[in-house]
Amino acid sequence: MLLWCLSGFVMMYKPYPELNYQQQLQTLSPLSIEACCNKLSETDLVDNEFRLFQIMMLKEEPVVHLYSVNGRLSTVLLNNADTFNDIDEKNAIQIAEIYQRKHTYPDAQLTNTIYNDQWTVSGAYNRHRPLYQFAANDSAGTQWYISSKTGEIIQRTTREQRIWGYLGPVIHWLYPTILRQKAQLWSQVVIWLSVLGLFLTLTGIYLGLKQYKIRKSGRHSPYKGLSLWHHYTGLIFGILTLSWLISGLFSMQPFGLMQGSGADQEIIRLSGGNISLNDVNASIARINELDIRSDTVLIQGQKLNGKLFLYTVTNQATTTRFNASDLQPNPITEVELRELTTVMLPETEIKSAALMHTEDNYYFSHHDPVKLPVYKIETANLDQTIYYIDPDNAELLAKYDTESKWYRWLHQGLHRLDFTPLMRSRPLWDVLMWILMGGTTLGIFTGFFLGIRRIYRSI
Repeated sequence: MLLWCLSGFVMMYKPYPELNYQQQLQTLSPLSIEACCNKLSETDLVDNEFRLFQIMMLKEEPVVHLYSVNGRLSTVLLNNADTFNDIDEKNAIQIAEIYQRKHTYPDAQLTNTIYNDQWTVSGAYNRHRPLYQFAANDSAGTQWYISSKTGEIIQRTTREQRIWGYLGPVIHWLYPTILRQKAQLWSQVVIWLSVLGLFLTLTGIYLGLKQYKIRKSGRHSPYKGLSLWHHYTGLIFGILTLSWLISGLFSMQPFGLMQGSGADQEIIRLSGGNISLNDVNASIARINELDIRSDTVLIQGQKLNGKLFLYTVTNQATTTRFNASDLQPNPITEVELRELTTVMLPETEIKSAALMHTEDNYYFSHHDPVKLPVYKIETANLDQTIYYIDPDNAELLAKYDTESKWYRWLHQGLHRLDFTPLMRSRPLWDVLMWILMGGTTLGIFTGFFLGIRRIYRSI
């Protein structure tokens, strides 16, 4: 519990290192599709129906990544229609050399081929394993990881990020690789340590209250010295300690609590169908006719309400939608968003649906800003489910049903004190957190010290 408190201070300012969406886009090279592309052969592909496809540069030639409805990934070189399943070490080194020159990293070397390590242990990287780890001989101690499936840079860390990562998130989340790679075991360890912490805190509060009474001496506490500090900090900050333990426990969604219903069906209805190989071939046959910006790094093909669209994405995450049929720009209008609402939620009464330009209680920034405006839909059903849709590409960004709302308040609200915009505003949030976490830490530290001292004296 003491380590949870101390690492919590670190996590106020130093998050777990990871590449966000825009940073990942900046690792990609600008698209060069003037001489593109060859038709894909059905005989070379395991699947011929896809959720989406993405065109980007691999080394110095365009490729298409095909994400099938069965969860498989196929990658095809568009200049010669060769299909491959894995990036070998030679190709990984060539990809790293291009990335190294682009970012002027000196003397980058392949250091290891790994399945996972401390910074890639999350299940989010599973579809990219094994990974090629590279290290640059720069002052920041930069390291990055290349997917053996797509050739993308999927993670990048610096020495400073790794040091703070160990002192903050790794300790706070009980995230050492040896434990975290066994996801079920890790989850149970965190849950039952939290339960044990709750037991200790509750018994401490009970004993503290029992011992707090007026005595003949006029004092309320029978203790002196460090024990007195522990008694009073426990009385003042014990409930706060309890709330942080409970909200930390809820972050694990133990025993299936507050997991929400998910949004798989809504996403399927929004798409309105799968992409066929013929759809892909028809798109790539004319892809060089597409009027793209010079900083475009990605073209994504995806269906929306049964119609195929192409989305161009720049390295600054600027998205433009085109009709796949005539390759003309076709930005999403608010009228179309209203139509998509009925497609996504048939036979559901809608309470409100409109573009939202400011944050609200469920869609808000904490450490990272959220994208605005966003299209907000609120249903009129019993739990008033809320949906947030990206108005640039109609991607469903978030869904809050009853259980998700409870999770927002009982985990994010209690654990990070982000109940209102005022409480989240800085530096007010920092001051509030330092005072409350300082008192909680003092109560736990004094208890820890007294326990160690008692054990030492009994030896």
